[in-house]
Amino acid sequence: MRSLLSFVRRGAAAALVLGSALAGTAWAQDVRVGVLYPIKTMLGQQGRNGAQVAAEMLNAGGGVLNGRRMELIVYDDNYQPADGVAAARKLIGEDKVSVVVGAINTAVSLGVMQVAQQGGAMFLAAVTKAPQITQYDRAFRFNPLVATDGEVFNKYLKEKVRPQRLAVVVENGDYGRSIIADMKGAFGSAVVATELYEILKQTDFSTLASRVKAANPDVVCMAFSAPEQGGNLLRTLAEAGVQARRCILPGSVTPALIQVAGPAAEGAFTLDIWAPTMDTETNRKFVAAYEAKFKAPPGKVDFLGFESIWVLGQAIRAAGTATDTAKLAATLRQGTWDSPRGPLRFPGNQATSDKWVALTVKDGRIVVGD
Repeated sequence: MRSLLSFVRRGAAAALVLGSALAGTAWAQDVRVGVLYPIKTMLGQQGRNGAQVAAEMLNAGGGVLNGRRMELIVYDDNYQPADGVAAARKLIGEDKVSVVVGAINTAVSLGVMQVAQQGGAMFLAAVTKAPQITQYDRAFRFNPLVATDGEVFNKYLKEKVRPQRLAVVVENGDYGRSIIADMKGAFGSAVVATELYEILKQTDFSTLASRVKAANPDVVCMAFSAPEQGGNLLRTLAEAGVQARRCILPGSVTPALIQVAGPAAEGAFTLDIWAPTMDTETNRKFVAAYEAKFKAPPGKVDFLGFESIWVLGQAIRAAGTATDTAKLAATLRQGTWDSPRGPLRFPGNQATSDKWVALTVKDGRIVVGD
């Protein structure tokens, strides 16, 4: 009996060791990627949602590195640089990720980039337009620069819209001020009003709307990072009786904006690098997978969250590594990658593609066309 009990104990111990080894093997097989977004905001949720869809599609297609699955380690940066830096340090130092993806706010993104550089990690800036991002050779930007947006969009405004009296309403920060400077440079004295609001903090736009109405513009151009504020702003302008056409800078016309703004978004127009109706095979698959998972259509930030992870997965496969970030960065720069918006390249670590589309809110939906 004693020998039998000893045998059972030895067998149980061996099973425990084997189980631990198998669990460790399963964990080791995952390619861990850090994801940072302001999860408490609508945009942050969209970035995370898009990233999740991309990881699920990559895993369903055979994984990213010799069949290994991609695992996303997600943290909330709270739109605060200190929180973003702390989360990035935890991802790189404790979670042992080699690549961090995401971030929306410029200051958060720059802080995360510095942490990545200190740790030799790669940073894929999915949403921010900060030009400083690409100063680090292992940091890549997916959204076009403000200057690029401005060049394309201002040309469209001049040729198609021809504003005579233009009001500009943007967030109070580097992004907003750069837009004002760019539009003043492009339209000169036709800019009759410029207004700044506090991002995430401001909820009352009535005084701002009164000043815009007093300027009597025929076009109001707006930019906002948070659809909660953008929708509120559109509603307040409508309630104040502002009759001007609503021009919205690239990136901000989304299903979430329409949800918040309601009828006040009707007729708003923009140009952008992507639309849910773009006719590419990958876009059709992305939109279908997103709608099946979240029961809603994807918006611009959903797309950028998806694209950054989708392209990373392809680059890991091509480079044959998820940890040699120098090799991974070189592979990303040298290749042409599949994206919902079409073939994508990274000259100077900036994502570039050939397509821009005009978008308009019509009957509560975003449609392609003027």
